[in-house]
Amino acid sequence: MDIISDVDFLFNELVKKDDNHPDVQDERIPYWADLWPSAIGLSHFLIQSAIIKPGMNVLEIGCGLGLPGIVAGKLGGDVVLTDYMQEPLVFAEHNWKLNNTAKAAFKILDWRKSDSAFAADLVLAADVAYETKAFADLMLAFRVLVKPGGCLLMAEPNRAFAQTFFSELKKQKFEVHSTAMNVIRHQLKTKVNLYTIRPQ
Repeated sequence: MDIISDVDFLFNELVKKDDNHPDVQDERIPYWADLWPSAIGLSHFLIQSAIIKPGMNVLEIGCGLGLPGIVAGKLGGDVVLTDYMQEPLVFAEHNWKLNNTAKAAFKILDWRKSDSAFAADLVLAADVAYETKAFADLMLAFRVLVKPGGCLLMAEPNRAFAQTFFSELKKQKFEVHSTAMNVIRHQLKTKVNLYTIRPQ
């Protein structure tokens, strides 16, 4: 994996922009530029679960640097990596080429306005439930982007406020199963919850 060496530079570039700039108005904070524990945990889970079968359609949303999608490709998945900005897709494609000889697609997708043309058998999402204002859009995205009979794997770093999201998923007739693992990065241990989610 290739890591952005100076995430602070990206934040400073955002701060320099005018208040009317689309990046500022849409709060396009460059969270994508770090390798988060949830992405590591989801990648471990993909390897351990053997859920991916050769040729399976796999979609990663909010891919950032692309680690789970890359692992899915190494496991035989037919992968589409998406994000809502071009910058992470550039880095994700670079990382893919460093780690994988198979082909993949890298496309713009804002899951707040999900498109059924992207629907896949398996959808991957690492740390996307980080704002309560996005919960309703996420639930709709899960229904639109998971093909009938498919599922979504979501990793989330045990934030207390995110538990309301998973409770609401169950109320909205999603089948939700969870497990947990500890991810260690930079000598810090993070509890990451792994959710298998199926629309009903």
